[in-house]
Amino acid sequence: MLYDQIRVHIMKKKIVVLLSGGIDSPVAAHLLAECGAEVSLLGLDNRPFTDDKTLNTIKELAIRLKDIHGDVTHHLGTFGHIQKKIALVCDVHVRCLICRRMMYRAGELLADQIKADSIATGESLGQVASQTLSNIATVDEAVEMTIHRPLIGLDKNEIIDTAKMIETYDISIQPTICCMLTPEEPSIRSEVKRIKKEEEALEIPRLLDEIKFKTIDL
Repeated sequence: MLYDQIRVHIMKKKIVVLLSGGIDSPVAAHLLAECGAEVSLLGLDNRPFTDDKTLNTIKELAIRLKDIHGDVTHHLGTFGHIQKKIALVCDVHVRCLICRRMMYRAGELLADQIKADSIATGESLGQVASQTLSNIATVDEAVEMTIHRPLIGLDKNEIIDTAKMIETYDISIQPTICCMLTPEEPSIRSEVKRIKKEEEALEIPRLLDEIKFKTIDL
């Protein structure tokens, strides 16, 4: 019954899914597409804080999802300049939260450009520090658009099982460089007021204006 309700809510909706090279986000994209959503994948080019292998992995995942669902599109947005600014001016303990808020803003920006209805992520509750209830609420505040989290109540084993079933798991576990901005002790609780204060030095409108999106042929 719940699955049917979700299907009705997103069927025929156009959704931008933030696609990393990890296990979770391609599973989220698959579940949304399976429910009838028109999925547009957004990979973010975080170089120099990651490597070319990550971008290749993201493209491989996009190709696999297109093989399954047919009408999937893939976009790439520049994001390294944003991470560089975060590293320079923001408290190390909240970097991940601010980075995630900026990723959501990038997703919302692309959604506006391609006339999508909402954005989606592969987050599941409590897996990492940025996915506590407090931090999810803080990240949500950054955008006005609806955010879908189809994996929110799943445990890691359930997500891995689905990734193996749709044959994205082996692609996702290829060796790549993880984000070099991740602090050793990230904040697990946050207040929007404090995060907004940290963001004041970012010049957010300018950073968003500098994002360049391109459509990737699959």
